Amino acid sequence: MATSTTPPRITSLDQFRGYSVAAMFIVNFLGGMAVTHQFLKHNNTHFSYADSIMPSFIFVCGIAYRMSFLKQSSAVARTNPYRRYLRRSFGLILLSLMLFGLNTKFASWSEMTSHRMVRFVFELIKADMWEVLAIIGAVQILLLPLIGRSAKFRLLAFLAMGGLHFVLCCWFNYQFVYGKPNGLDQLLGTTGKRAWDGGFFGLLAWSQFMLAGTLVYDLAKGLSAGKLAFCLVLIGAVVMAVGYGMSCLTTLYDIRKEISDDQRLLERSPVLPDFSRAKGKDWKQLLADPPFVVPPPPSERVVNYWMMDKRIVTQSFVWFATGFAILLYALFVLCCDTWGGRLTLFDVFGKNPLAAYIINHMINHSVHAIVPKDSPLPWTLAGLAFAFVVTYLFVRFLDSKKLYLRL
Repeated sequence: MATSTTPPRITSLDQFRGYSVAAMFIVNFLGGMAVTHQFLKHNNTHFSYADSIMPSFIFVCGIAYRMSFLKQSSAVARTNPYRRYLRRSFGLILLSLMLFGLNTKFASWSEMTSHRMVRFVFELIKADMWEVLAIIGAVQILLLPLIGRSAKFRLLAFLAMGGLHFVLCCWFNYQFVYGKPNGLDQLLGTTGKRAWDGGFFGLLAWSQFMLAGTLVYDLAKGLSAGKLAFCLVLIGAVVMAVGYGMSCLTTLYDIRKEISDDQRLLERSPVLPDFSRAKGKDWKQLLADPPFVVPPPPSERVVNYWMMDKRIVTQSFVWFATGFAILLYALFVLCCDTWGGRLTLFDVFGKNPLAAYIINHMINHSVHAIVPKDSPLPWTLAGLAFAFVVTYLFVRFLDSKKLYLRL
């Protein structure tokens, strides 16, 4: 914890980061509640509002990463940016592990056999350690050799990361994340263990959000706020359209009732679709359900890679969520940097996101003790309001003392 002596800040950056943090608090509290609408829950079959928060936060981390790295790399900087970010990134990973735990428990010393310990380590690396802070830390390490490169190079890296992740999903990663039979699980002894948020190889896909943030930072230089907002709206719309276009391939997994074993045949190839299934279909039948809309159930459409799936971090999800984050950030640029608008709530959370996240995690844990998952809506909202307000008061106090948590 240190006293802040930072230079003037980018208002839209703080406000957008503060919005992402505040939205994350709401989604984290409500996500496990029975009364919560799917719009505010994470889904593996379609894009919900809840699914937009983590990509937006990592995207804005990319803007800050590029800005901070260039500043640290300047001739007057006294610190080694590579060493600084390695230390910071490993610190985030360690903090995440201590904050969320290791997701396993040994009841007695006798259970801690060499076989169990090896499985514990592999399961930790495969799935259990990848909460948002650890993902950000690991992605920063992954992108460290790229963060100082040209915009063209980073754009190619964005495409390459997505391409490599897709190839791995074709090979084994789709089954690996879902805990279905695959060669790597057999080799590691982690058969049946499911991952979330992409697992270990999902870092490739999450890095795309951060790379997109670095590219937006470069675009902002030399443009007025109004022109930047206009460019971001266009870019965001195009990127979202690409993501939606990818998701339309999911219609090739609609089950044909007249074919008895059609579902089994489709399940054998969840990543590579059979394009011949498009023959005879009207173009409207090849359009996927819009984002935020629940698709047909598995009895009508086989779960597949082309859904906007946050568990796998599919490319349709990456592209649509990236475009959504860019479009949303354009609104913040327009409202904050052009019109001078700002909310104190977003300012407070945006300037101290790490402290806010840690505080809220502890408060949610305490409040959920008296707000069980089957609570009625009024009690659920009361618990959410209490947790949110208490978090804000603590972080506002730190802000009033100019105390900000840095790694």
